[in-house]
Amino acid sequence: MKRGALRFTACCVAAGMTFSGMSTVAFASKDVALVGFGAPVETEAPQMEAPETEAPVIADETPAETEPAAADEGSAEQETAYEPETAGTEAVETEAPQTEAVLDTSMSGEMAFAQCDEYVNIRSEASADSEAVGKVYNNGSVTILGQIGDWYEVQSGNAVGYVSADYFAVGEEAQAIADEVAYNVATVYAEALAVRAEPSEDSEQIGTVYSTDELEVVEYEGDWMKVALGGDVYGYISAYYVGYDTYYATGETLEEEQERLDQEWLDYLAQQEAEQAAAEQAYLDAIAAEQAAADQAAADAAYQAQAASQAAVDAQAAADAEYQNYLAAQAAADAATQQADEQAVIDAAAAAEAAYQQFLTAQSYADAQAQAEAEASYQAEADAAAAAQAAADAAAQAYAEATYTDDGYTEESYTDDSYSSSDLGQQIVNFATQFVGNPYVWGGTSLTNGADCSGFTQSVFANFGIGIPRTAAAQSGSGTPVDLGSIQAGDLLFYEGGSGIGHVTIYMGNGQVVHASNSNTGITISDYGYRTPVSARRYW
Repeated sequence: MKRGALRFTACCVAAGMTFSGMSTVAFASKDVALVGFGAPVETEAPQMEAPETEAPVIADETPAETEPAAADEGSAEQETAYEPETAGTEAVETEAPQTEAVLDTSMSGEMAFAQCDEYVNIRSEASADSEAVGKVYNNGSVTILGQIGDWYEVQSGNAVGYVSADYFAVGEEAQAIADEVAYNVATVYAEALAVRAEPSEDSEQIGTVYSTDELEVVEYEGDWMKVALGGDVYGYISAYYVGYDTYYATGETLEEEQERLDQEWLDYLAQQEAEQAAAEQAYLDAIAAEQAAADQAAADAAYQAQAASQAAVDAQAAADAEYQNYLAAQAAADAATQQADEQAVIDAAAAAEAAYQQFLTAQSYADAQAQAEAEASYQAEADAAAAAQAAADAAAQAYAEATYTDDGYTEESYTDDSYSSSDLGQQIVNFATQFVGNPYVWGGTSLTNGADCSGFTQSVFANFGIGIPRTAAAQSGSGTPVDLGSIQAGDLLFYEGGSGIGHVTIYMGNGQVVHASNSNTGITISDYGYRTPVSARRYW
């Protein structure tokens, strides 16, 4: 069944079938060349000979030399002036009939790849003056339908029209580009399929994939495919139980481009609205926290004041009791004096003195407690005021940090593709960080609904009209190499995974990167050294 599925897919490719948004090519093995690739055929537009007519030559008049009229760019049409010499009659001007440009279909079905700085226009006619109907970005693929002079008639995604042949690679050059930018996917046919650590049935099983699961193929080694499992984890699956498809980036119509830009603008507005709502909620939470802190401080102050007041009351009661003891002792002393009992007088006086000293001690303690109560009440009020002020400061700080700051990002600037090289890298970083918090989806390329590491970088750069390969390994082999000691904001940093490049991030500057990390963290910001980067590339 596996062999039959591969043969069916290969037949689809040979027939020139394409799919919306992507061109698909299927292979029975990794070494099979792309169907339809071959050397381009050069053709010349036919020219008609002028008919022979006889006309007299006017005396003393030499027929003018004729030159073929310059052909329009991309057109095979050409006009030829003809003035024969005849005798005895007046000079007669004769114009050769014009010929229609002929569509050469010898390259029909071949795949070509755009080679440009940003994108190539797909035009309605084979002329640079005709209307643009679509775009294909650098390294994007087209299927050639025919050729008129220096123009190819092509289909790329839903866009059909004409492109200048000067900006497209064909034949062996296209084959090399296809190998570099291809995105290979294995679709599981078996109900359940073991994923192993090495390409052997005796190797350790590290996971299981199930029917209809789609996996990125990193390498195709005979009967085994090395696949990415997400989170920089790789394994091997048997090639006999999966389908194997190869995808290439294709162009888009101007209507599709506008729809994409409109959707990205709406996503941006939604993101800003969410951030504003979060800022407002943070402000409300800070206000609530401030009120709670003030209420708690007031409650603490009241409790402390009540405790101090009760201590003072208890101390005063004790002092009053001692005073009563003193009065009783003094009364006894007075009674003893009246009885003229000398010893009783002495004893009573001593008891009265002792009672008086106890009263003084108790009163001193009561006074100290009263002072402590006053100080505690004052301190509680001061603490409550300080807590309220701290909460207010925290609320203001939270609001300031959470509130959206207008960076001049309008719809007009959002759709403008004219970026200066001096700040384009920072613009790339600013755009990429808007999607922090969005999900990681293996094989995805959506900045809002989910992307993997290389899908995230590809979609971010596509927003600026920069086409880059689909996988992290392919991205690390294109662009301009940058020394790790000279990286700038907007550069791509690459990390090893398994036996080669397994992860890619966008350098933000200040030692940080933004990337689609894994399914647990999604699109996030990390220190660029959270793992050891091995290389860097610049595409802007």
